[in-house]
Amino acid sequence: MPMSKLQANRRALSRRSFSLRSGAVLLALAVGAVCGVAPGRVPSSAFAGEAEQKKSVESEAVFFGDARNWSKPAEVDQDAVFAEISEYKEILDGKIEPSDPKYGVLMTKARKRFMHAVRAVAKDASYDLVAKVGSVKGVESVPVITQDVVAKL
Repeated sequence: MPMSKLQANRRALSRRSFSLRSGAVLLALAVGAVCGVAPGRVPSSAFAGEAEQKKSVESEAVFFGDARNWSKPAEVDQDAVFAEISEYKEILDGKIEPSDPKYGVLMTKARKRFMHAVRAVAKDASYDLVAKVGSVKGVESVPVITQDVVAKL
């Protein structure tokens, strides 16, 4: 039984459509293989609420240690410690402006005292990272060592 021209066109379009679909499937499989995703499997991180938060800390928030490589972190409230440093108190009490040369001298001394105390506490307690309070992510509990740092001033 001969096919009409319309039937022949439909069949040709159907074959092209199948060819395009199978090409798209092959492309998706190839991309998945390169990206390490198995076909028919959705990564567990794709589900909201099930994704584990990766441990991280912003490098700008780190006072001691390496922001990329750490296992025993601690946090410190920088403002609370600075409030106890005599050079910083002098800046506040004297209302010394940043444009005043004395401000730079006092802040340098205050920063050195802060960093020395942070390093001393970190080494004494074997912390390999000390960062600002609230900056360490993906870790269940992070000790806050503010009082220990103040005691080392």
